[in-house]
Amino acid sequence: MTNRVVVTGLGVLSPFGVGVDTFWSAIKAGENAVDAWHPPGVENFPVQHAATIKSDTQSLVDNELAEFDLPKHIERRAIYALIAAKEAIADAQLSEQLAQAAIAVCSGVPELDDTSLLALAKQPKENIMNHALEERARAIERFSGIRCSNDVLATTLAQQLNTSGFICNVSGACAGATQAIGLAYRAIKRGEAAVVLCGGADSVLSIRTMSALHLLGATAETQRFSNQLCRPFDKDRAGLVAGEGGAMLVLESEQHARERGASIYAEVTGFGSSLDAYKVTAPHPQGEGAISAMSGALQSAGCNASDVHYINAHGTSTPLNDAIETKAIKAVFGCHAKSIGVSSTKSMIGHWIAAAGAPEAIATVLAIRDQFMPATINLKQPQAELDLDYVMGHGRSAQIDCALSNSFGFGGINASLAIARYYE
Repeated sequence: MTNRVVVTGLGVLSPFGVGVDTFWSAIKAGENAVDAWHPPGVENFPVQHAATIKSDTQSLVDNELAEFDLPKHIERRAIYALIAAKEAIADAQLSEQLAQAAIAVCSGVPELDDTSLLALAKQPKENIMNHALEERARAIERFSGIRCSNDVLATTLAQQLNTSGFICNVSGACAGATQAIGLAYRAIKRGEAAVVLCGGADSVLSIRTMSALHLLGATAETQRFSNQLCRPFDKDRAGLVAGEGGAMLVLESEQHARERGASIYAEVTGFGSSLDAYKVTAPHPQGEGAISAMSGALQSAGCNASDVHYINAHGTSTPLNDAIETKAIKAVFGCHAKSIGVSSTKSMIGHWIAAAGAPEAIATVLAIRDQFMPATINLKQPQAELDLDYVMGHGRSAQIDCALSNSFGFGGINASLAIARYYE
């Protein structure tokens, strides 16, 4: 016998502010968190927009961090994860049972100090080697493998929250958070854990990472649309717009949740994951990996394609992803594809890279709770062959009994979650 897996807590720190209610009210209203962004000390950087944690949120963050004994040097992604985790734990009213909880999260690229990189770039050529060695020594002190490793999210959460369950830190590119949630689902379903805190946090808004994304040709750099340049499925889409934040979910076995009288948002019913094995920077032209992930989620959920009413798409606003994700949806859902509402909440909050799937899973859970499909904002004219219902313009009320949340990442990593209304 396997366990049913339910969602009992949600927590978000987003460019809209602290708290899931703040996040969801902005998503429902179709607000745009993308704004002008310039890395400190750099002129004419090609990427000029991002969805950032705003300065007026910082005081709220400081207040929420006051109870933690944090190390002197801690990355932004770990801070964002702590805030989101605290919110999710409070929402689930889980404090008394927290000690036994497991943790499954994702990590992105370890953060480096931009100030050091800038100082290096400005040195006379003859001093570069010596300066590089000095900066390397300082970096080892501040951002060593111990302080800034790929397990920083999981270990920071476990240490600060005093949990004793298993911990899992996924490195799965843009599908990482969805994979972490999917692994949490599987662990509970198999009886390996009763409660798992899962999700992710990320911030790639550093010169190093944004330069890499720029060189890969992944970022939107046109100034034609100002802060409306994140336009998934639009004929004028030109690349991803980065965002940052943290989002965490509390998953529990149905039995554990009911025994403690927890409120249940929705049920996670399936998970699919795959690898394209095609190219690092491009999905398979026929969408084979995306098809496999979505089909796997449906199969493990035991539901038919016709049962799905909404898909929170990966929807990155890149020419390749949006076209191939559309093709994959058509392949999986056939004649039912055009009856499904498909939207990209990245159009509002940007692409959180490794953490992207976490706020999108939360948006999917809340879409089911409120029977409401969020919009794809900034979408004015879909590309000709992109002919699904992308919920253009404004979100809308709709019947949603079952939904998918898709994440497709660099390296061809794909993951999809099936989430459904909870019935006793």
